[in-house]
Amino acid sequence: MTSLLAKSRAANRPDKGLAEHCSEVMDSFACLFGDASSPTRLGVAWLKFFKISSVDYSHFHANGIAACGLHDLGKANDGFQHAVRGERDAQVMRHEHLSALILFLPQFRDWLATCPLIDVDIVISAVAGHHLKASPKKETYYPSIGEKLGDVADLLKVRIDATDFNAVLNQVSARLGMRECDAQVSALWSYIPGAGQDIRTLNETLIENFRRKGSKLKESAERQYLLLAVKAAVIAADAAGSGLVREGHSISAWIAEAFDESKLLDGVRIGRDVIARRIADIESKSKKTFVWNDFQDGAASLPDRALLLAACGSGKTLAAWRWIQACLARHSRQRVIFLYPTRATATEGFRDYVSHAPEADAALLHGTSSYELQDMFCNPDERSGRKYETEDRLYALGYWQRRIFSATVDQFLGFMQQVYRSICLLPVLADSIVVFDEVHSFDKALFSTLKKFLERFDVPVLCMTASLPKRRRDDLVKLGFTVFPDAADQFADLERLAGLPRYRVETLDSQSGALQIAKDAVRQNKRCLWVVNTVDRCQQLARELNALCYHSRFTLDDRKDRHRKVVSAYQATGEQPVIAVTTQVCEMSLDLDAHVLISEVAPITAMIQRMGRCNRHAKDGASPVGQVYFYAPEKQEPYAVEDMHGTADFVTAIQGTTISQTRLEELLEKYGPSEPEPDRIAAFIDDGFWSRGGREDLRDGLDFSMPAILDAHIERYLRASKDKKPTDGFVVPVPRKLAQNDPRLGWLKAAPATHYDPRYGFFKDPLAESMKEESHA
Repeated sequence: MTSLLAKSRAANRPDKGLAEHCSEVMDSFACLFGDASSPTRLGVAWLKFFKISSVDYSHFHANGIAACGLHDLGKANDGFQHAVRGERDAQVMRHEHLSALILFLPQFRDWLATCPLIDVDIVISAVAGHHLKASPKKETYYPSIGEKLGDVADLLKVRIDATDFNAVLNQVSARLGMRECDAQVSALWSYIPGAGQDIRTLNETLIENFRRKGSKLKESAERQYLLLAVKAAVIAADAAGSGLVREGHSISAWIAEAFDESKLLDGVRIGRDVIARRIADIESKSKKTFVWNDFQDGAASLPDRALLLAACGSGKTLAAWRWIQACLARHSRQRVIFLYPTRATATEGFRDYVSHAPEADAALLHGTSSYELQDMFCNPDERSGRKYETEDRLYALGYWQRRIFSATVDQFLGFMQQVYRSICLLPVLADSIVVFDEVHSFDKALFSTLKKFLERFDVPVLCMTASLPKRRRDDLVKLGFTVFPDAADQFADLERLAGLPRYRVETLDSQSGALQIAKDAVRQNKRCLWVVNTVDRCQQLARELNALCYHSRFTLDDRKDRHRKVVSAYQATGEQPVIAVTTQVCEMSLDLDAHVLISEVAPITAMIQRMGRCNRHAKDGASPVGQVYFYAPEKQEPYAVEDMHGTADFVTAIQGTTISQTRLEELLEKYGPSEPEPDRIAAFIDDGFWSRGGREDLRDGLDFSMPAILDAHIERYLRASKDKKPTDGFVVPVPRKLAQNDPRLGWLKAAPATHYDPRYGFFKDPLAESMKEESHA
């Protein structure tokens, strides 16, 4: 073994030497962020994003180059080298842990310290955590730093005799103008004391060092921000240095194109490529000339952080794009990112707005975005035939060359909980303008993450929704947000719309009374929407009423079909009766306008959102008020007690009244939750010198379902997967207790097809024979 490899051999590429790979990762860092004397535009934006003074760029650069150049030094051990050659799999410890332990040796720390710009602990932290598996103790998802991997030998050999070992060290010295490294290291490392370098003692000393210094890290904001910036930059540079080379791209040329300053977004470009084309769509469908309202014009004057509150039908999404346009007129940016709470809302945002941008710029990004893009524009128009997909094998890096995004919030804020893919998107986020839509729907964990993001990172942000509890509004104001409008009478058109008598509200004693109301509505050729809080009740009522059924427990193919049918039914012209039973999915992802809304009692903001699906397009005296009925379900689940704070008083206040959106906002202010929400852990910030991916979820963990493939579909799924065809359409969320392991499916589960009906989705119990016959028919 005369050479050291960094990557496993493959038929389509030559061997990748360790020193060569480390050099390429340093090249990627320099192309992304700049050389020792001058940062790139992204380098400047990166420092601003992480709230690091521009005078500290040289510190960021030196620590980043050192960590990139040394991140894989630990691959110079016999276990990894045998594994990368396919000779045997057993490794004694993770290679990045060994890299960190080598660098923590006094002689290597002394060498690093010869560069006055280097913070040795930051370099070691970035090296140890660049795969997000660095922890002081063993946990569910990762071993502790330096822990022995399984039942393997207690010894490993560091290949200090190989040319590449010293080459890795010396090329870092050359890049940073340091003296060459003459530190000596034992070739034999052991978990047995006295048999070479003592791994356990060194390991414990490193853990104690990070513990002691980590407790003081929050006392120095500058050092903490530098640590975060370097750790994230190393991950991004490693991803680029590995992925671009693997796919045959030139690092410098590809990154230069992705961050080309001649392609900066400005207000003129957004106005031409997105806003004007969306207005043309609206005019084509409405057969009327579009006119901006005062509220939308006012949004253009908002500062870089604003909270936009406006009722359904007020045109707030176009107002948000006016804000984006105005921000870009003040200062150009590389990207615009519109973030939504669900895949469905992100898809609609892409369809209605982002897709109008040139196909090389537009991106839809969420868990099933590739599936959603299939045949999105079946009807002939200027977007027909476009290809919005990125280069699959570049994973997150494929999105670096896109400019305008519609995405789920998880894709970009996932980095706050150490999600690797999301960290790789930080070069996109750092030089962006960001809009968070429907922020009322963020659960406690997600809203806490949003607050920490806004507190720690500097980027223009607009938050928007129809209604927001006072405590959350106050939280955003404390973070520098301007509330818009700041008075109900600020805009006459908005005040008039919000003040319209929109709903007549009644409460019912039980579900049985609601059944009769629903049947009467159908007989009167009305559009009726019934919203319940659980899938089980949704299925039961839809069957009883022979209604359209829409919830989350369909295969993606069937859910897409359900979505289309439900929306089409409510948008159809003429006096045709429609009735659909849905769950909470209707609160954001369905553009419906019902005459009659029936709903189970839910949290106040949820009930207000549901009411927004009734008499949605009310105009002055142009239509009767919508009929709204609320009743209490037998069980409160899935909501917690604190979620229902003030609900009973709210329902009592609206009972028997004809009510406007303005009055609903007043009642939300009065009865909505007011107690502060506790902050949750944001691992990216709170891990300190450690980096532990997968420890915390971005959202509250109340999902009791698992993604599965129906057993009757497994063979079709496997054939499609083998043929490289889309497979997302087969996936269905099922209750955990019905999810079964199947080694053929990898991370997916198998589920019994005897529980599934394409009209009603996946049931907890097997279908009755009569239902099976109906389904087949």
